Amino acid sequence: MYYLRYHIIIFFTFAIYLSFMALFNICTTNKMKMIDKLTILIPVYNDDASSLVQALVAEARNVKGLDYEIIVFDDGSTDARCIDANHRLALLPGCNYVSAPHHPCRASMRNAMLRQGRYEWCLMIDARLRPANSDFISRYVHAGADDCGAVCGGVVVDGGKNAKKLYRENLRFRYEKHAESLHSIAIRQQHPYQSFRTTNILLRRSVLQHTPYDERIIGYGYEDVMLGRDLEHAGVKVLHIDNPVAYTSFEDNDRYLAKLDEALHTLHCLNSKLYGYSPLLRTIESLKRLHLLSLVKWFHLIFGKFEHRILTGRHPKLFLLQLYKLGAYATL
Repeated sequence: MYYLRYHIIIFFTFAIYLSFMALFNICTTNKMKMIDKLTILIPVYNDDASSLVQALVAEARNVKGLDYEIIVFDDGSTDARCIDANHRLALLPGCNYVSAPHHPCRASMRNAMLRQGRYEWCLMIDARLRPANSDFISRYVHAGADDCGAVCGGVVVDGGKNAKKLYRENLRFRYEKHAESLHSIAIRQQHPYQSFRTTNILLRRSVLQHTPYDERIIGYGYEDVMLGRDLEHAGVKVLHIDNPVAYTSFEDNDRYLAKLDEALHTLHCLNSKLYGYSPLLRTIESLKRLHLLSLVKWFHLIFGKFEHRILTGRHPKLFLLQLYKLGAYATL
């Protein structure tokens, strides 16, 4: 009996020791997972990135152990005021301004931008957005991304004091606000490759060298959706975290609908590749199975101009936007 008790004590002592060492290793591993070298890439085209860059510099300098660089990548801007303001950002610590000829598409621009800089991890943020959290950079570098190729932070919509007016009158704001819940951290984690947006993303340079943006996408839109698909096919792990940037500026309704029309043409060209990655394509397929797509097409041919007039007016309706998108796609 004595020896049995002795062995039981030894067993539990050893188990406690192993548990302690496992906990120690987890803590040590988490410490080691900090990204300590970071390239921040900000694409601009007739945008003044001053406020965004100044905020990022202020935070980056206070992240202990972080070596950083910020590159403002100008895609052939024509606005002299923006060019001058962005050029002066090179005077800030760790910042550089790169002027490039205008690229034929957003995919080629982002591929060219990702060839800039020195570090493996590249954080891309669009110039017109702003971090929603004061520890934005810290959340990324401590995300635990060792075994990942990309980390997505998400987006939110911030209309400020004009939010109510924007919701009534601005189609882009109204759409993004309605879709905000679809971009929650829970939804994105469930569908990591179908919820892929590169307006706010941390990427490994080596991953993008092997799986770049598809430069065959010349029209507006869906280059980020295609990249998400390509990363899934390549077996690259994508991590989603709660670290959003905020939309704070919104184009007028005419401009937004024009961009939407162009994006629908892009989607139509890519439909065989992006099925399963686009909710619109899933709806189109459902309408085909129910033999209703022809009805949607003829409705758009008859009432499309009327829909367009309402959507570009002062009181756009979201249900009409969805109907317009289906009809416009069906007529391509």
